[in-house]
Amino acid sequence: MKKTILAAILCLNGLTSAAQSARTVLDRTAARITQSGCIRAKFNATAFSGTTEQGSTSGTLILEGRKFYMETPDMLTWFDGTTQWTKLANNNEVNVAEPTEEEQEAINPYTLINIYKKGYSLSVTKGTLRGQKTFCVRMKAKKKSQTYSDIIVDVTQADYTPLCIRTRQHGDWSRLAILSFQPNQQVSPTAFTFPTDKYPDVEYIDLR
Repeated sequence: MKKTILAAILCLNGLTSAAQSARTVLDRTAARITQSGCIRAKFNATAFSGTTEQGSTSGTLILEGRKFYMETPDMLTWFDGTTQWTKLANNNEVNVAEPTEEEQEAINPYTLINIYKKGYSLSVTKGTLRGQKTFCVRMKAKKKSQTYSDIIVDVTQADYTPLCIRTRQHGDWSRLAILSFQPNQQVSPTAFTFPTDKYPDVEYIDLR
């Protein structure tokens, strides 16, 4: 009986240590992003149905705190921390919205880095991705009400730069591969607001 209790305690301690280690990786990754100032990143985003790829797109993300500008061949998005403007490439309309925190998680990939503080169990392993040694942190939702049931984050062991973020929602996976990460970029203060002078004849669709 004593051996069984001891084994259970050792197992529990091992799980706790693994969670603490995974949280340390995510804490350092979040700090890496915060301390990088304005970030410019190139990415490739892929959506899956089960294991079948449904489509993908590549683009550029400029991120500073909660503000971001994202550009893909199909869509341009500006977010100043409160208001979001979205313009499709093939029309002259702009959707204006004030996304909720949950909606921001689906739009801004880097908000996912901080999700681990909101009710996920954590584990971490070591691996290799695109020739770099990585920590692979797996996040499992504790409640069904969470936006994502599973999240997997791959970051470099060298400096905790994110390389890939995978999310699972309603059984389907999405993958965001971060192809380049440039910290401390200099951009205009207006980079995160819709440039009205560039699109003087645009039609605004207010969704607020």
